Amino acid sequence: MKKAFTLAETLITLGIIGVVAALTISVIVGKFQKYTLKVEIKKNYSMLSQIQQKLIFDYADGLTLKDGFGWADYNKAVIDNLKVIKTCKKNALRDKCIPEYQGLNISACPAFNENNIYNNATVYVLADGSIIIPYSADWRSLWLVDVNGLKGPNKASYDLFQVTLDTLSYIEYLGRGCINQDSSIKGGLKDFKDIDNW
Repeated sequence: MKKAFTLAETLITLGIIGVVAALTISVIVGKFQKYTLKVEIKKNYSMLSQIQQKLIFDYADGLTLKDGFGWADYNKAVIDNLKVIKTCKKNALRDKCIPEYQGLNISACPAFNENNIYNNATVYVLADGSIIIPYSADWRSLWLVDVNGLKGPNKASYDLFQVTLDTLSYIEYLGRGCINQDSSIKGGLKDFKDIDNW
């Protein structure tokens, strides 16, 4: 007499394996996506920090954001040091320079509201796919930075950040402030300083 599994036993086993795999795969995919975003954020932060250090070296004491080298000059110098492959000087959404974003629910920073970003802003697409959107070239060094470009999730504090340079000592990445003002987007990275705890 030969011993074997019945069809019912085989189907039950396969069903259990399928349920466990489905639960496990979603967790693994979520962790992988978060890890990928963290790597892209760190890479982007490193790139802008290196440009900042280069400008400090190139301009030495002249880089005081006064005495003839103001925010407009500084922002132009940053952009000149980026590997820009495409510039959209209006209609960035229509021209596919940027995706539609979640978290541009903005009242305090009108240059970063949806209408202005999609239809009026100058947008720089970089060689690595990231996107830089200056607030205003001559006001201060304040940008929206999308660290992975057209790839998702395209929402504030996940791959879209407010990036500021208020002193010459650091660059600040925030997932709030001029973006996600009503905190409608939960989770994500609030501050680059906490990236390893995200």
